[in-house]
Amino acid sequence: MTFVKSAAAAVLGTILLSGPVLADPAETAKAAGKDASWLFIQTAQKVQFDGKTLTLKNVSPSVVMFTDRPKRTAEAIPTATFIKDWGTKGKNSFVADPPNAGLTSIVDGKLQTATVELTKPHHDGTTLTYQVRVLEGTPPASGGTTSVFIDGGQCGPLDPRC
Repeated sequence: MTFVKSAAAAVLGTILLSGPVLADPAETAKAAGKDASWLFIQTAQKVQFDGKTLTLKNVSPSVVMFTDRPKRTAEAIPTATFIKDWGTKGKNSFVADPPNAGLTSIVDGKLQTATVELTKPHHDGTTLTYQVRVLEGTPPASGGTTSVFIDGGQCGPLDPRC
């Protein structure tokens, strides 16, 4: 019986540590309900900003999407899918109504934050770029570990209701 428990623990550990299980966005949106407000989190190991273009290097292959109360739904979706669906919802798309995002980066061992508006994403392998309009603060010219917290509002790019 000890062998079976050890084998089961090893298989479960492998599954849990092998990376996020990526969700079907349509199913996730349906489960959250029509009044869900979406937020998305992207992470990267490095960031660069030249005044117009935000470049995320070694970006995570998945984006965390979640809703606020009352449903509190959370899933991970492929970054490529998130970017592909950026402009597919017509008047409710991120192309028509660009999202705001909170940007947090480690720069010289300190946390630096800025609020930006994101447009024109381009995903190429492990690099993701956005055209950016700065709303508040100053994005770093260069930095380390970075998180981008994107406000999806009532209609994120993956929401089939919109």
